[in-house]
Amino acid sequence: MKTKIRRFPAVLMLIVLCLTVFPVSAFGAGNAEVKIPVSVELSGEIPAQDETYTVKLSALDQAPVPKDDTLKITGEGTSAFPAISYSSPGIYGYKVSQQAGSHKRGHYDETVYYVRVTVTNAEDGGLEAAVAAHTDAGMTGEKRDIVFQNTYDAVPKPPKQDSPRKPAVKQPADTVKTGDTTHLFLFGSLLGISCLGICLAAGIDNRKQRKERL
Repeated sequence: MKTKIRRFPAVLMLIVLCLTVFPVSAFGAGNAEVKIPVSVELSGEIPAQDETYTVKLSALDQAPVPKDDTLKITGEGTSAFPAISYSSPGIYGYKVSQQAGSHKRGHYDETVYYVRVTVTNAEDGGLEAAVAAHTDAGMTGEKRDIVFQNTYDAVPKPPKQDSPRKPAVKQPADTVKTGDTTHLFLFGSLLGISCLGICLAAGIDNRKQRKERL
């Protein structure tokens, strides 16, 4: 019984040693798997109803592709294409592009990303992969995250309408002035002076006639 108890720590140490020499690989069965992430960012006057954006993955040089090579992202966010499995070392190329949407105020990012997946032998005997995205077909430029930046115009404002004009209220017509009373006092004075002059002239004429008779 004591011999079995002593053997147990030795077996446990052997298991730990094996796990250290042969670590568990996430790739499994000698294959490497890669998921290519994609983000959509929005700016401008974003519609109240979230739009669904379609991103397409195309292989270059017969690179393996996932079963679903079309990715749909609703609204602003990040997602990834299904995992791509690699069974042998090599350099694999892909092209990622966004299809234009249909919103009348939308402007959709037309950037094309070129993705290089480099698969190499891992120290544990399996495979490991590194992913790098570029915006140049030669894939020699700066590494970039795959981000499509879509923008929306502002909602057009309706033309400003003039407030309806109120109908003009007709004012009561002023009394027409005929001029009958214009300068009435002046005309009366002139008339009186004229009459007085006539009377004086008549009186003088009568006096002359009387003198002639005498």
